[in-house]
Amino acid sequence: MADEKNRFGDELNKIGSAKLGEWAAKSDRALIERLRREAEERIEKERREKRKPRAFNRILCATDFGKWSLTALNLAKQIALENEAQLYVAHICPTVTIPLGGKVTGTPEAEAAARTQLEEVAAKRLAGIPHELIIVTGDPADRIIQLQATLLVDLIVLGTQGRSGVPRFFLGSVADRVVRAAACPVLTIRGK
Repeated sequence: MADEKNRFGDELNKIGSAKLGEWAAKSDRALIERLRREAEERIEKERREKRKPRAFNRILCATDFGKWSLTALNLAKQIALENEAQLYVAHICPTVTIPLGGKVTGTPEAEAAARTQLEEVAAKRLAGIPHELIIVTGDPADRIIQLQATLLVDLIVLGTQGRSGVPRFFLGSVADRVVRAAACPVLTIRGK
């Protein structure tokens, strides 16, 4: 009887996890589709207005709210100002892989907390700069590449921890993966 209760509890947990994952995927698809549509409209408007070509028209800066990603945000802001570019500031709520349990996505509450923190950072650092804040869930490197392709970004700016050796081997490097896969220039700011 106890085994049956445990199995039933496990099944309920799986269903709850699946619903959260489904919610995150649906939320992200809607956001990315809206951003893609807006980017296409902006490009068409620039084409109609015969805007003078600039080095960068759309800049993506991903932040994890760490010291180096905030330094990267300051640099992205400066580049956006110099090029009169649209600045997209993204935070990716990472998925967590549980051994033998699959991936667990973030919750709506985690995204809401990240949005609040991102809005605070933007209010302090991006006053007067045209920008859009983006919160998505998933693998950070994959999501940055997806956003770059969707928004037709000309430049990605990232902070990096500067890990090397064993920590980098086990943890990987989001910046390294983005540099290898991006279809545009990637500017990384590394800690000392």
